Amino acid sequence: MDAQPAPDAVFTAYAQSLIRFKARQLSRKPGFSRTDEDDVAQELKAHLLAQAHHFDPNRGTANTFAAQVIRTAVAMLLRDRRRQKRAADFAAISLERTHARPDEEVVSLREVLTEWDLRRRIGTAASEHDRAELIAAVVEAVRSLPASDQEICQRLIGGTMTSVARDLGVSRRQVRKAVERIRRHFEASGLEDF
Repeated sequence: MDAQPAPDAVFTAYAQSLIRFKARQLSRKPGFSRTDEDDVAQELKAHLLAQAHHFDPNRGTANTFAAQVIRTAVAMLLRDRRRQKRAADFAAISLERTHARPDEEVVSLREVLTEWDLRRRIGTAASEHDRAELIAAVVEAVRSLPASDQEICQRLIGGTMTSVARDLGVSRRQVRKAVERIRRHFEASGLEDF
């Protein structure tokens, strides 16, 4: 069995230079600041040293190995920063997690959650009565439009302004003007949020 090279065997002058370059490059990207440069360089060094035991001099040079490991570490840092921007404090909970009810019955969260919880989570927690009223108000507002605007409304449900203009044989400008008229009509009908 071949002896493993020492971890510092991959920490060549080229690797050190590449780490400094990548740290400087990353510190100028969105989500990082120039003051992060030393921390990023330290993370890249730590990652390279942690992966050093995988280096096999029979398969390639230390510089090639270091470049690949540093490239991977950079990708991981970027991914982690994007994830933190999207949901820094997000903690997912499995629906299979158990929950003890007051009567001491143990059930999974899936059994406890209701349709109301789903609608509340996605922002559609209006009652069925409120939803029915909104639908009736929208239908009435559309019915009170001129026939040409009604047709544009109907076509915009499944299409774009461009596709509606093409289907009706009119310009996109005409469709945009109709959309503005429709919007003003909806606002006058008390449907400004719709």
